Amino acid sequence: MEQHGTLEHLLHESSSEIGVEIEPDQARQFLLYLNQLNIWNQSFNLTAITKDDEVVVKHFIDSLAALKAVEIGTKAHILDIGTGAGFPGIPLKIVRPDLSITLVEPAHKKSAFLHFIVGLLQLKCVSVFQGTIERFNSTGSVTRPYDYLTTRALNPSLIFQNAQNLLIEGGKAIIYSARPFDRTLLPDDWNFVGDYTFELPYAHGSRTITIFSYRGELSSHVVPRGT
Repeated sequence: MEQHGTLEHLLHESSSEIGVEIEPDQARQFLLYLNQLNIWNQSFNLTAITKDDEVVVKHFIDSLAALKAVEIGTKAHILDIGTGAGFPGIPLKIVRPDLSITLVEPAHKKSAFLHFIVGLLQLKCVSVFQGTIERFNSTGSVTRPYDYLTTRALNPSLIFQNAQNLLIEGGKAIIYSARPFDRTLLPDDWNFVGDYTFELPYAHGSRTITIFSYRGELSSHVVPRGT
């Protein structure tokens, strides 16, 4: 129980440090998520980060930083590509239950975990697609374009090659990385919107969230659906 209380305190303190508040019931969901991640990780390699405090900061808190980088509209639809064990999609859904999330993950075992944790946490409007972004984009799985695309795992070039057909007009791609994106590598048909660089709590390093929009769709008069 002492460890449970310590981790809950870490969740609240770390989230406050990046400017995102977590409600008590949401903290309980995060702790349940963490517990199941530990259990499944004993049999399957879901994440290389295994220490509880590091999972909280490097996965949960890092994921939530998008809420400070971008003003994500109410009831927005998010496509989380290469989500792994659910990052950033599930943490975003826990704190913003109004969001609709599609999790795309090619690994079978990770996809099985995603189905399990979505059910366990009783997360509504969350779907899981097992496969690559290329397969997702080519198999008719897209029922409607998305307001935002997120990834913490994929090379940005894969986003640029595949994502434009998945975004609504004015939609944005949100890419997490350890350093600012080299804008000289940005294809001509994409716009750079901005960088959001922040420090993870407890000296866990600097992180950057970079926002892009497909050229011709970025407009100060266009607001993503749900805002």
